[in-house]
Amino acid sequence: MSSESTPRTAKYRFGDGVSPGLLLGLSMRQAMPLIIGVLWLTVALMAQVPLIGAVGPVAGMVVSFGRWRRAPLHEVAAPGARLLWRRWRSRRVWVRSSLLGSGPGFEHDLPDVLAGIEILDVPAAWLPGQPSVAVVHDRPAGTVSIVLRVAGEGFAVSSPREQDGMVGAWGAALAPLARAQCPVARITWQEWSHPIGVAGHREFLASSGGSPRADAASVEYRQLLDEQAPFTIAHDVLVTVTVDLRRVRTRRRSTAVEAGVESVCDEVRLLTSRLEAGDLRVDVPLSSAALSAAIRLRSDPIRISDGRFNSLRRSLSAAVGKGAVEWGPMAVEPDWFQLRVDGSVHRSFRIATWPMLPVAADWLAPLVVGDAATRTVTVVAEPVPLSRAAQDANRQLTSIEADQQQKEKHGFRLTAREHRRRTDVETRERELAEGHPEFRHVGFITVTAADLDELDDACARVEQSAAQSMLDLRPLAARQAEGWVASLPLGRSVQRGRWA
Repeated sequence: MSSESTPRTAKYRFGDGVSPGLLLGLSMRQAMPLIIGVLWLTVALMAQVPLIGAVGPVAGMVVSFGRWRRAPLHEVAAPGARLLWRRWRSRRVWVRSSLLGSGPGFEHDLPDVLAGIEILDVPAAWLPGQPSVAVVHDRPAGTVSIVLRVAGEGFAVSSPREQDGMVGAWGAALAPLARAQCPVARITWQEWSHPIGVAGHREFLASSGGSPRADAASVEYRQLLDEQAPFTIAHDVLVTVTVDLRRVRTRRRSTAVEAGVESVCDEVRLLTSRLEAGDLRVDVPLSSAALSAAIRLRSDPIRISDGRFNSLRRSLSAAVGKGAVEWGPMAVEPDWFQLRVDGSVHRSFRIATWPMLPVAADWLAPLVVGDAATRTVTVVAEPVPLSRAAQDANRQLTSIEADQQQKEKHGFRLTAREHRRRTDVETRERELAEGHPEFRHVGFITVTAADLDELDDACARVEQSAAQSMLDLRPLAARQAEGWVASLPLGRSVQRGRWA
């Protein structure tokens, strides 16, 4: 993302997120079935079985261009097959097998989508007033993560120039992460909002003012509270810093995990100081109890409405000192377009298209503050070193030029979007030469409700709000479990080479 300044405010531009095609504009996933089909036909003709060989190109075209339940078949074939395989094996609903707790001895009592994740309680002598912090260790991915709570006070009511300053401070704080040999693999920003109503305010009035009065002013005030209750929304922003253990230098007397924990603590301290220098409020990293409460609350926020919020913080085994902090769900049921976790239903979307027009600093306001639905906006940013980013830009520009030449050779017309894609890459190459860092980013939105009818209504409102922010949302068909995990502050969101 780049910015071009004007005398009054700045305009921010997003590049085209569609990568250059492998064959005539087709992506690798879309082109591979066609290539395999042609190879199958070639082998069949050599074996003198043309009828069998004709099946290959037809099947390749179906997979490349077909759709299944409104989703491109080449994108949902693999996850859809896994989902159908689990249902065929009568494993549609995952249920926790043990009710005692989690931690040592219960590592396997998690759904497949959360397998290999554990929360470590690490001493934090560098934090005043907090003895330890929670470190999320993702064994399959080989990463460790720490979660921070960050807030930008008054952004929505600030002037455009002040908003540009806050955005610039955020960018300046992240820029050092794109240095060479940096162990930080990605940084995840998550904004979770949910309606909280005015029950707490009513309790405060009852405790301070005695019995409710029947005069006209009191009646009108209670009517005002009833009208504003659906629009009273709480916002919580968490930033997760994830370090790749393969990038950490291991000392002789320490393991890879210990070296990774030390590295992520150092990066968090430096990031905190840079954010505070930019007038952003940063709390201390979340403890194990606070992190487990955040995970369970975002997984099943319906508990807020029935008074069971305090039960989220500690399990029975942890309360009596016989177990670790419990953060996993009790039951998970994945479906094609939704996922049920305990008493809540989730539906996740991928941000397929970012704004094509220049936008102001508050371009995300309609989505973030414009609706009372319970939802999580997740943005995963991967820092790219300047040298590698320059090589990628050069390789991408070469691929675009070759693709355009191939189209012109075969008589295909170049679209305006293809011309703009080339201009975006050239602009990015110039910005990299000037020293501006690059962050690859991907966005997800997860909507949560109590039942399917409420979920459909909430998703419709969120899609309208996203359209006002010039975002195009696509549901994660057959990958709702992965979308739900991406909405949790665990550092497991994007796995290269899979479905991002």
